Amino acid sequence: MKSAFTTLFIFIATFGLTQSSTDFQNTIIGNWNGKGTLFGTQASFSMEWGQVLNKKFIKLVFENKFEDQSGVERVMNAHAYYDLSSMKGQWFDSRGMILPLRLEINDNMMTVFWGSDNTEQGKTVYSILDGEKMNVQDYVLRNENYQAFGEAQYEKIKE
Repeated sequence: MKSAFTTLFIFIATFGLTQSSTDFQNTIIGNWNGKGTLFGTQASFSMEWGQVLNKKFIKLVFENKFEDQSGVERVMNAHAYYDLSSMKGQWFDSRGMILPLRLEINDNMMTVFWGSDNTEQGKTVYSILDGEKMNVQDYVLRNENYQAFGEAQYEKIKE
């Protein structure tokens, strides 16, 4: 009986995770524009999420823009590939950073833990508010604590 219960629990937990991943994936696919703050200053953001490589991966094409304290516009571009079956991914950005990713998805939220002992580390939390709006919060890991450095509210672009 105990092994049957354990098997049933594992099946339900796995199905639930798969269902959450699928629901999140279906909602996030598309183009999103955002406004918010980055390093304490106003910023604009864009994200394009799509299925690639025979739908084995979700690809994110990302950009943020903000003016630094001297008034110079700074732009960062990035591409990331997410494998929702293994809950892992890779991030590549215009700073030259390559970061490993680890994902947690539940309901309408995906938390991406990024970096390693050899790179910067942090997390990004994507919270879908409804099918057309999303809040994204960025944190960097400093002295074993997550410190916020960015937040944006996005709207999905209707096509």
